[in-house]
Amino acid sequence: MTPDPSPHQIEVEQKIRAHEAAMADDVAAVSRVDEHWDEYRQLIRQNALVFEDAGVALGVDLPDVQKRLAAHRELDRYVGQLAQEQSEFVEEAARVIRSAAEAESERLRREKAGAPWA
Repeated sequence: MTPDPSPHQIEVEQKIRAHEAAMADDVAAVSRVDEHWDEYRQLIRQNALVFEDAGVALGVDLPDVQKRLAAHRELDRYVGQLAQEQSEFVEEAARVIRSAAEAESERLRREKAGAPWA
C-alpha cells in the first residue's frame, strides 16, 4: 500500500497539471495565429485569381489591366512569403514553448519527488 501524498505533493501535482494546461493553451494560441495567416494567404490567392480572370475578360493587352494584374501578383507573392515566414516563426515559437514547459514540468516533478532543484 502506497502512502497518501503529502499536501506539498498534491500542490506540486496541481502546479504540474496547470502548467501543462497553460503550455497546451499557448501552443494552441500560436497555432491559431498560423491558421489565420494561412486563411489570409488563401484569401489573397483567391483574390488574385479573380483579378486574373477579370483581366482576361477585360483584355490583358490593356496597359492599365497589365499594371493592376502585376500588382495583384506581387501582392500574392508577398503575402505568400510573409505567410511562410510566419509559419516558420510559429513552428519555432511552439518548439520554444514546449521546451520551456518540459523543463518546468521536469523541475516540478523533481520537486514533487523531493529532489533538489537543478
